Amino acid sequence: MKNKFSIALHALKQAANKFDVEANDNKKRLLHTLQSIPLPAGKYQLEYYNALLFLSAYPGDGLLLKFSEKELKRLALFGKQNRIQQKPVPQNEGLPYTETITRFSPAFLSWLILQKDFKVVFDSFHQPTMSLNELLNLSLPALLKHETTAGLNNEDLLHTLQVKPSQLIAFLLGQLAQFKTWPLLQDFFTERLDLYVKLVPVNAQFSRAFNRLPIEQVFYQPELLKHFNHLDLINQSLPPQVDSTEKDRQQLIKVIKYAMALTARETDPTSFMQDHSVRFFKLERGVAIAIYGMVPQRQLPLESYVGFTVFKNGLPVSYGGAWVFGLRARIGINIFEAFRGGESGYIMCQLLRVYKQVFGVSFFEAEPFQYGLDNPDGIASGAFWFYYRYGFRPVDDSLLQLSTNEYIKIKSRKNYRSSVKTLIRFTQTNMALNLGKTIPPDLTLVTEKVLAVLKKDWHDNAVQIRQDAIDWFCKKAGLNKDQLNTDEIKVLEEVALWALVMKINKSKQLQLMKQMVFTKPTDLYTYQQLLLKLLV
Repeated sequence: MKNKFSIALHALKQAANKFDVEANDNKKRLLHTLQSIPLPAGKYQLEYYNALLFLSAYPGDGLLLKFSEKELKRLALFGKQNRIQQKPVPQNEGLPYTETITRFSPAFLSWLILQKDFKVVFDSFHQPTMSLNELLNLSLPALLKHETTAGLNNEDLLHTLQVKPSQLIAFLLGQLAQFKTWPLLQDFFTERLDLYVKLVPVNAQFSRAFNRLPIEQVFYQPELLKHFNHLDLINQSLPPQVDSTEKDRQQLIKVIKYAMALTARETDPTSFMQDHSVRFFKLERGVAIAIYGMVPQRQLPLESYVGFTVFKNGLPVSYGGAWVFGLRARIGINIFEAFRGGESGYIMCQLLRVYKQVFGVSFFEAEPFQYGLDNPDGIASGAFWFYYRYGFRPVDDSLLQLSTNEYIKIKSRKNYRSSVKTLIRFTQTNMALNLGKTIPPDLTLVTEKVLAVLKKDWHDNAVQIRQDAIDWFCKKAGLNKDQLNTDEIKVLEEVALWALVMKINKSKQLQLMKQMVFTKPTDLYTYQQLLLKLLV
C-alpha cells in the first residue's frame, strides 16, 4: 500500500502545475486513487500535504478543488488521531494537530499567547549564552535582586521566586517588557536567553491547510501564466484598497501572523506590525496582497520597512518586505515551499505594481541573497535569470555586460545553462529594475555624509553632533522639541542630522521635514509622500 501511495503521489506532483483538460483529468484520477489508500506517516504525508496545498491554491476546476479540500480534511483527522495515539509526527511543518517548536521575539510571543487555536508551552532554554540571574538582576524589583546573586541555576532560581512552569513564559515576557523602550537591548537579552516554546494546536485552524482568508469567488486556473508583459502589469492601475471592517482586518492580521508562526519564521513587519497601517488589495487571478508597516519603536531611520503577504485563493503563498526610501526600494520576496512551481513571476510583478503605485517607487533593487549569495538553492535554481526575465539587471557595468552575453548564449544555444561559477559571479552586486529615467538617490548617501561630517567637524563626538543638529533644525524650522513625544524626538534626530549635513536651508524643504517628524511614527503612507516631495 505504501508503495502504491508513493507512486501515485509522485505522479500527482509531476502533474500538479499542468492545467490542460487532460492534466486536470489525470490529477482527479490520481486523487481518487490516493483517497482510497490509508495515509502514510513521515515524508510521504508531508509531500502529499504540500501537493494538496498547491492544488487548493491553483485549482484547475471545481471538482479538483473539492477532492483536494476533502483530502486536507482527511489529513487533519489523521493528525488528530496520531496525536491521541501519541504517534511520532513531523514538527514545524504546519500540519494539522502537529507542534511547532522554535523561538520568537517577545512582541510576537506576547501576541501568540493571546490566541485560542493553540497553547503556548515552555520548551527549553536551547543554547543560552546568559543565565536568568543576569537578566533578572536588571529587571527584578530591588528587594528581590539578592536572589540573583546566590549562584542558583535557572530551575532553582524560578523555584525560589515561586514561578510555576505554567507561568514561566508570562513571567519572562513581563521581565523583558521592562526593556521595551530600548528595543535593541530587549533583542539582545532575548537572543542570549534562547527561549524556545512549543505551539500545541487545539484545533485544525492552526495549520497551513486551514489558515486562510474567506474568498467570494475561486479563481480556477486555465493555465500557469508564465509569459506576459511585466511592464504592462506593473503599470496597470490598482483597484481601490479593500474597505474592511475592524473584524475583517483582525482576521487578516491573524492569518498573516499564523502563516509565519506555522513555518517557524519571523519578519520585523509581521512581529512589530502597526495594525492600522494594514492595506489590502484584491487583484486578478485569485491574487490578493496585504502590506503593512511597523510600530514607531521598531521603525528604521528615514526609510520605511513595509512588509507584505500574498494570498492565492485565500491561502498565504508568499511573504517578504520592501525597504522604501522615496523613489527607491530594496525588495525581498519569499515563496512558501508548497507553492513554488506556480505563478511566482506573476506574483512578483503584482507586488511591484502595489509598491510602485502605493508608494511611487520607480527603482527596485534585489540583493544578492535573493539569487544565490550564501543561498545554494538560489544558485541551483538559476534565480538570477528569474529576476532578469522581469527586467532586473546587475548594477555593476562589467556584470551587466556579462549578463547580456550570457543571455545571448541562452537564447541562441540549445540547452545552454550558465555555469555555477558565472551565477556566483553575479552575486557580487545588486540587481535593479529601473522604471524611471534616472537613478534616484540612495539612503547611503545621507549616512555616508553623516559619518564624514561627524569625523571631520565633530571629531567623532556623536552626542554633540546629535544635539547640535537638533538645536539647529528646531531653530531653522520653528519647532519646539519640548512639545514632542518620544517617537517624534527619534524622528527629529534623524531628519535634523540629514538637514544639517546635507545643508538643507530652504524653508519649503525644512517645513516638509518638520511634517515628517510628526507623520513618520503614525502614518507611513503620508510620510512617504512627504519624502517624495522633498527628494523629487
